[in-house]
Amino acid sequence: MKKILFTAAALMFAFFTSAQQNKMKIDFAYAFGEPHRLTVALPNSSHKAIFDASKEQFQMAWTDHDCTDNPIGAYIEHPLTWRIIFTAKADTTQLKGVHWHRIADWIPAFCYEWEGNDVVVKVHAVATEKGDVLMFDAVNNGKTARKVRIDARVRNNNLNMKWVDFKYKYSIVTPIFEENGDRMIILDPEPTDVVPDGREHLNAEFSLAAGAKSSRIFVCPNKAYLDDLQRVVTTDWKAEAQKGLQVWKDLLAKAPQLIIPDQKIVNAAKASLADLFVMREKQADGMMAGLCGTDLYRATNSIEPNLQGYVLSLMGYFKEGRENIEFTSRFQEADGNWNDFRQWDRFMWGASGFKSYYTKEYYLLSRDTSFLKEQFSRMLASSRWSQKQREITKKDNNSNSPEWGLMPRGMGDGGLKNGTDLLGVFYPHNFFHCMGLEANAWAAKELGRKDVYDELYADYKDLYDCLHKSLKTGAIREADGTVWIPGTPNKTSGSRWGVADAVYPAKILAANDPLAVGTMKNLQSNLSEGGLPLNLGWMDGGLWMAISLDAMAYVNILQGNADQSAAYLYAAINHGTPFYTWCEERKPEPGATTITGDRQHAWTPICVTQFTRNSLVMEDEEAGCLWLTRAVPRQWYEIGNKIGIKDAPTEFGKISYTVERTKTNRLSFTLTLKDYDRSHPLKLQLRLPDKIKGRISTSAVKGAKVTVEKDCLTINPKSNEITGEIRL
Repeated sequence: MKKILFTAAALMFAFFTSAQQNKMKIDFAYAFGEPHRLTVALPNSSHKAIFDASKEQFQMAWTDHDCTDNPIGAYIEHPLTWRIIFTAKADTTQLKGVHWHRIADWIPAFCYEWEGNDVVVKVHAVATEKGDVLMFDAVNNGKTARKVRIDARVRNNNLNMKWVDFKYKYSIVTPIFEENGDRMIILDPEPTDVVPDGREHLNAEFSLAAGAKSSRIFVCPNKAYLDDLQRVVTTDWKAEAQKGLQVWKDLLAKAPQLIIPDQKIVNAAKASLADLFVMREKQADGMMAGLCGTDLYRATNSIEPNLQGYVLSLMGYFKEGRENIEFTSRFQEADGNWNDFRQWDRFMWGASGFKSYYTKEYYLLSRDTSFLKEQFSRMLASSRWSQKQREITKKDNNSNSPEWGLMPRGMGDGGLKNGTDLLGVFYPHNFFHCMGLEANAWAAKELGRKDVYDELYADYKDLYDCLHKSLKTGAIREADGTVWIPGTPNKTSGSRWGVADAVYPAKILAANDPLAVGTMKNLQSNLSEGGLPLNLGWMDGGLWMAISLDAMAYVNILQGNADQSAAYLYAAINHGTPFYTWCEERKPEPGATTITGDRQHAWTPICVTQFTRNSLVMEDEEAGCLWLTRAVPRQWYEIGNKIGIKDAPTEFGKISYTVERTKTNRLSFTLTLKDYDRSHPLKLQLRLPDKIKGRISTSAVKGAKVTVEKDCLTINPKSNEITGEIRL
């Protein structure tokens, strides 16, 4: 695969030009290799069924273990105990899987389609309160009768009751190992004469005349036994499946409505938001918490769950957002160490930064003063513990050392390396930690704690100053004068994951600082063929899709390169699967077979949800304003398109708006501000795909004073209802 080198300026031009000549579209052209994974579950459920789709078959797998079995905050992988392989034949021909996606293209419910010999077999799998329902629909589109047979083979030594007795009324697979022998793993709830292919098999058979269709249901009941058979077979499973789907429809109906002229982006954002609820479940102490994945990472730490909690709050789910942040907040030692000494993130100094920062961000959205007060004692203790640790590194290092005054040797994760060592003094975790110290001082000021504000601000400013001092000697300087931030002072080993966070959200460097510019140039100097930066994680020459839409996308926006951020949105989605799911890391080529981490990792759907929302409506806390369409793809502004959002919570209050390109030289806009604080202006960034000759002006504006500067409108509200036209 070719690797293309770009300067920052050429990079922006190349993607902008490409986007105009060939519209960006979602086609999953860079999906990694099969199997593609979707976890089917109800929201916040401890029962999760993992479906892996490939061209020959699909597998359904689950474990009876859940997070209530885990020590709180520990990383434990639960083996998938139950595995079922599904295949289909038409006569003697094995059918091929040709399509897989979600029901409605966003609900966490599984769709799969086989084709061959003029036969199409569609499968829909839905999670319900009573079990997982698999509905098979077969149709013969040919002119010859066909015999279609569905086979479900349960792996790991099992026994179908109908294989014991061919006259047994029902076909039910039960275990020999792993459980009591009368556990019903999967069954056909209708009486059947179909004899299974073997003792571990469950089969359905259709004799289809030309043009005929038929259907069958298989069920995996939630921990049911043969004594429960009558209850299970008399359940209306189709009705249960409809209830399961309705749960998801009702839940996501509470989210802001995205008005985007690309339905696949809407579906990607909705699917990603839904998966944030899939990746939540009850923990050993009864609290609900966010997870880092659905299989390998089906556990909670303080990174993804805090990000997830913030994004849930952005989308209006304040209860769930608070639960996520609240759960991780308990991980604090008596001495004030808030960095998960006994949990997964042990020695990762950024953990406390995530807790503090997202406490602040949650509060700004929810104005939940009681929660901020509850958190503040932890924030205060964390800052005091931190200062003691950094006094040690001042004592143990020469004042000229780039490690002087930083947090001590710790764990980096994410591919950060100190030479070949996984422990060291890592810039990203110091950035996150400093971000948390700033939030602690801010909280003191917000709560009127004048007694400790000066102390907390001094603690923050001390690390801030030490980082600036460190970066002067620890940054990497190229022969052409470019200077950039490595993962570890003065070493180019490992990834550069997290270095862009120095600009956003940590605010340690200004976006136009030469070090910030050089760092972004370095991070984006080597893009994959599919348009994503390489080497941001563990994998050499690999992609960590989430990080392109994490801090990097926002730093690009702040540096005037929103075109690149918009391009990353499409590229990141296209490197996932048709289920809108992503593995943690992978090689960059289409169909990549080398992947690492969980096959359905939390970070990318978190970032897709957040970036899609922020491209439409994004707070600027420092300027005290709200940006509209600040980073939307330019093609969304084509003639006839409408862009906006309905009932979006923001730090300044709820907002709904639309912008519509009615003609080549005309746009109209409407805003409904509800409880919005009108002292905060709105900035409408016109991301037009075509060059406009002459100036942009407004007319017929009602409810606001509007000024225009280049392609940006500043809207100062005078009422809660604003309308107007834009002339190009």
